[in-house]
Amino acid sequence: MRKRIFAAFVCLCMMMALVPSMAYANDTVYTGGLCEHHTQHDDACGYSEGTAEIPCSHEYNESCGGLTDPTACNHTHDEACGYVPATAGTPCTFVCEVCNPQDNGNPEALSDAQPEECTCETLCTGEKVNADCPVCSAEGAELDKVGVGVASMLPVTALAVDEPDMLYVGNQQVIRGTETTYWKTNDSGALERVVGANDTSNNWNVKYDPNSATLTLSWATITGSGGIESTSQDAGIYALCSSNNPVSLTIKLIGTNTITGSYGIYVDAQQGGIVGTNASLLIQNSGNDGSLEVSGSFYGIFVKSGTGNASVTIENASVDAKTTQTNSGYAGVYVHSSARATNSPQLSLAVNGGSLTTSGSASGEGIKFYVGAYVATSATTSLTVTDNAIVDARTGGISAIGVSVNPNVDIGSTGGIVFNGKSGTVYGKVELQEDLEIGEGESLTIGDGASLNTGSHEVIVNGGTLNGADKITGTVKYAPTITTQPQGVEVKENETATFTVNATGTEPLSYQWQQNMNGSGWTDITGETNATYTTGETTMDMNGTQYRCVVKNSVKEVTSDVATLTVTAIPTYTITVQTDGHGTASASSTTATAGKQITLTATSNSGYRFARWEVVLGDITITNNTFTMPAKNVTIKAIFNRKSSGGSVFFWDLKFDTNGGSKIDTVTEWEYSTIDLDEYVPEKEGYKFVGWYADEDLTKEIDEVYLTQDTTVYAKWEKIEEEVPEEPEEVEKTEETETISFLDVKENDWFYEAVSYAVENGLMSGMSEDIFAPNTPLTREMLAVVLYNVEGQPESTEANTFTDVKGDMWYTDAILWANENGIVAGYDNSAYGVGDLITREQFATILYRYAQFKGYDTTQGGMAVREFSDYENISDYARPAMAWAVNAGIMGGMDDGTLMPQGKATRAEAATMLMNFCENMVEK
Repeated sequence: MRKRIFAAFVCLCMMMALVPSMAYANDTVYTGGLCEHHTQHDDACGYSEGTAEIPCSHEYNESCGGLTDPTACNHTHDEACGYVPATAGTPCTFVCEVCNPQDNGNPEALSDAQPEECTCETLCTGEKVNADCPVCSAEGAELDKVGVGVASMLPVTALAVDEPDMLYVGNQQVIRGTETTYWKTNDSGALERVVGANDTSNNWNVKYDPNSATLTLSWATITGSGGIESTSQDAGIYALCSSNNPVSLTIKLIGTNTITGSYGIYVDAQQGGIVGTNASLLIQNSGNDGSLEVSGSFYGIFVKSGTGNASVTIENASVDAKTTQTNSGYAGVYVHSSARATNSPQLSLAVNGGSLTTSGSASGEGIKFYVGAYVATSATTSLTVTDNAIVDARTGGISAIGVSVNPNVDIGSTGGIVFNGKSGTVYGKVELQEDLEIGEGESLTIGDGASLNTGSHEVIVNGGTLNGADKITGTVKYAPTITTQPQGVEVKENETATFTVNATGTEPLSYQWQQNMNGSGWTDITGETNATYTTGETTMDMNGTQYRCVVKNSVKEVTSDVATLTVTAIPTYTITVQTDGHGTASASSTTATAGKQITLTATSNSGYRFARWEVVLGDITITNNTFTMPAKNVTIKAIFNRKSSGGSVFFWDLKFDTNGGSKIDTVTEWEYSTIDLDEYVPEKEGYKFVGWYADEDLTKEIDEVYLTQDTTVYAKWEKIEEEVPEEPEEVEKTEETETISFLDVKENDWFYEAVSYAVENGLMSGMSEDIFAPNTPLTREMLAVVLYNVEGQPESTEANTFTDVKGDMWYTDAILWANENGIVAGYDNSAYGVGDLITREQFATILYRYAQFKGYDTTQGGMAVREFSDYENISDYARPAMAWAVNAGIMGGMDDGTLMPQGKATRAEAATMLMNFCENMVEK
């Protein structure tokens, strides 16, 4: 009996200790607000005035909607606790479980008249402990001292300290006080509440238990949507902390589950003014078939801490996380400490059994550890794999930003496999849980002290490299790898052609050659089952036939590259004979094969004589009207000289052989003419012209020619001796100091010159002393600040009408000045778009308006922009600016021939366009 009395006393003490302190503050009477269904507080709705000892316990009865007095509660009644306002004809029949935890659900009875019943579904009796009851299940609780039938008065936060303050799944906030909620997912990936569901009903896809902060997904398909209050992004699952508290989310998987959104899963301990501590995500397999495919247009899995640590843990589940973003800077899994984490934040990713497969948008972005703002000291990163887990970051790899070293790999006791990019490593003693394939360009290394047991599975080397095969127990098979591809062959008609392929792989290997003739499709060549194939004598109808070889073994088959047979006939070339119009000329043949002798014939018209042949096309030498046909077409021209009117006097040619000097054209004059050679002086670099000579041996110098026949004169040269200049005194060279010294900007980077220019001219600065962050996207406010700084930070009288621009931010004056001068504009919803990543077409438009503000010529737009394949994707408002930017050389296209107008402009691209703008517009 004394034990029962003591137990009742303990329960009473627990109830009194948990009553909020505000209930005893002064003697204030809380009257609360009125609703449309009840216009005054009186006895009809159970109103009783509070006293100094007893607070006002008033709550609306059914006629007033059943809502506990909002002003007497320690929290706001909103959707987070299940409150829905009244509408015409429908009272707000809501009882808050936080304000009134004793309520038994009977809206007709007042709270002070409710029977004191335990909120646990099963009372704590005998030796039976109800784990859901915060009283019964409290650590160290003694059942014989628990007051059976006494209501639990523990505050909600005592149930799960790390529980998210806000948890959106798809389109729904799933936290409903201490209630476990059940939901189904529809075809659009949205959630619909299932009332009356339980763990055994099997009619739900999503369950949230706030007592353990656990979200269970059962064959769920979830799509991110609007409604997230603390972020502009739409996440499939979004968990936010409360201020100064950690946030922890456990996701249990049943069956195959899919999540999509801007962020797939986002666990957030720092959002705007809400700053928490640690952020952690745990993904578990609830059975033996739990898997998750999560993708985001920005990030697959994103975990960000506040002032503390950030961690992701996967236990015995199969998780595939990826970003669908093509621009760099995004990741499949992103473990992030915020700028508030200044005291040695720890960033960790652990995969304990199961597998994690990631895909990133660029190198190092399959899995990324990121220390925000680079202000944290002694930040650490860790990647743990245990229990035969596989971390597959072959697409994107693993990187750490903001810390001095890449993440270390801690294998725990049993080890696992980690692929960082194309390179995989076996850590510890690992037994495969599934077949493992090493693809083209990939490698797997089994290091010292490590081993790999394939068990009932296989290691398949499919074009990659396996290092440490002697440390494998079990089956390793090498797929055929073609080491030498067959090459195209060009032969002349009636010759044979040979094709060869070399391959390695697990023996035996078999070969089968195939052909595709005239596009009729691939067919096997009977009997050609060796590594080398030789055709019979070729014919012209075999020209263009394609050949390939299929190599296979017990693992798979591979097909070689296609080799094309080119059959050519013996070539012939054309001979074209032209004249100057004063006679006729011909060749012994109009076509000929290379090496054939060709004879030329020329007949002059009356009053003319044949003078010479000129070679118009072709490398030939004509001797005695004959030449040898080269392997190319030839064009020859016959030149005729005119006779005198009486027919007894001829024209003769004076030719100049300059012996390597500049060319002097042939001079044609009447017979018996005298030509002064002093008028013809050639030039030759490094030589002095001595004079003209009548013979090739340069023994008879002449200064004029008396024409009686065709004559050639020869130039003589004397080499100019170069003066050797005195060597200048050796001047000690001073090394040029680099203008920039960012760790992430190297001299061989395509953007090095632009970043140097932007920094040296005060257009941009680094994100820190050592980091420029060239691949980080630029935001709209950043560009406004750049132009504002260029203008010397002028004062602005513009009133601030933007809803998202606060009055004391680092970018406020810049945005107001730029808006006042027509350089930037906001959105239709009166927001400027602070924090929005600026697109390439927005960047061009702002520069275009700035150029107009400065009075520069912006009429340079043209058709050049239409040469890009995605020209039609440019927004209408941006087309004049994009045309001007392309034509003025400010903006160029991408390597694939596109402009990507909606692509996000990175800091490196911004520096390049600012440099081009200054050089092409300002400095002209």
